[in-house]
Amino acid sequence: MRLADLHLAVRPRRAYEAMDLGIRLVQDEAGLIWRTWVAVTLPVLLLGLALSLHFGNGAGYLLLWWLKPLFDHALLLVISRRVFGDTLSGGALLGLLAGAFRQGLAGHLLWRRLSMSRAYLLPVWLLENLPLRERRARLTLLRHQHTGRARWLHFVMLHFELFLAVAILSLLFWFAPEGVAPDLLALFSGGEGSRFVDTSLLLAYYGAMSVVEPFYVGAGFSLYLNRRTELEAWDLELAFRHLRERLAGARPPS
Repeated sequence: MRLADLHLAVRPRRAYEAMDLGIRLVQDEAGLIWRTWVAVTLPVLLLGLALSLHFGNGAGYLLLWWLKPLFDHALLLVISRRVFGDTLSGGALLGLLAGAFRQGLAGHLLWRRLSMSRAYLLPVWLLENLPLRERRARLTLLRHQHTGRARWLHFVMLHFELFLAVAILSLLFWFAPEGVAPDLLALFSGGEGSRFVDTSLLLAYYGAMSVVEPFYVGAGFSLYLNRRTELEAWDLELAFRHLRERLAGARPPS
């Protein structure tokens, strides 16, 4: 990361203000971010639908849930490049994702899968490329502040996702023709309608996740940038750099 290329107003912010900035960033880059999201997640959704239709029992749902860290990697790569004034091509993104296992993806899919600080700490793994000892030191510094806020972010976004999935699923009943709602209730009771239920749950979950996850990653990344600003006085460094450039420009030629 080159600090001079940062396209954000750099200053220490309150944690909730920093997270709001990340959400605004995702809104500003919505087209690029959701195109990336669909490109990365759609093959997994299709595989999940096939698993649900064949096995049922929420197999597709579990696949989508388990691979969330992979989706977060893709989102963070795109968001971070936009913050620093660059845009990833599709081929470059695939190449970076292919090497993501060297940057902690395996751990995020396995023993760190349930971490509630994933969005806040993921940039250390994905963007900094630090040696093991330095990475551990960086993670310790970041955990010293804002970890509680990062967990609250995870908690709130998880519930937004749940409520939105329920709302999407309820559309089946809202828009069902008159007299069909009892039949839908019977299908959702199990029995021969179980595969219909699994497919509906999967699509509702995917829709909710598609709305919430980019904002979750963006807010976590902004919280990370804010903590780095606090620790390393990025705002002062940039201010002195701009002052030096202005003085150099105002200096009369010799």
